[in-house]
Parts: sequence; C-alpha cells; structure tokens
Amino acid sequence: MTDTLPMPEQHDVSHGDILRAIGKLEGKIEGMLLTVQTSQSDIAEAFRRLNKAEQRIAQGVILAVVISIVMPILVTMAAPRLEFGPARVERSQ
Repeated sequence: MTDTLPMPEQHDVSHGDILRAIGKLEGKIEGMLLTVQTSQSDIAEAFRRLNKAEQRIAQGVILAVVISIVMPILVTMAAPRLEFGPARVERSQ
C-alpha cells in the first residue's frame, strides 16, 4: 500500500476575477486617500484657527502688561490732585 497525499483542490480563478479583486482594492485605496486628504485639510484649518487664537491671546497679554505698567504711573501722577477725605465746605461770614 502506498500512501499518497491528497492533491489540494485547484480553485478555478479567472483573469476577470483577479481584475475585479484588483479593482475593488483600487477603489478602497482611492477612498482611503480621499479620507486622508480631507483629514489633512481639516487639520490644517484647525492649526490656522489655533494660530489666530494664540495671536489674539498674546495681544491680550501684551495689552494687560502695558496697562499694569501705565495704571500705577497715572494713579501716582493724579493722586496729589485727588482728595479722598471729606469734602470741604467753605462758609461765607
């Protein structure tokens, strides 16, 4: 008795089947590329908006620093002219 290994079944795959499978893969890859491009444009837009927000925050910080420097000077200059005590009432005799 000779033991022979069974031959694997041969699948009948036509040229058309292969081309159809390649077409499906091509469609999926094109869809993935479109998704990546859309995501990249969304990320670029988000970074643009973030950059604009950071610039406005920096402007606000600079303005706050300038005001915090100028206000004490103005108050010091104006303090001698301001009277914070009770109002003086002059009475005519």
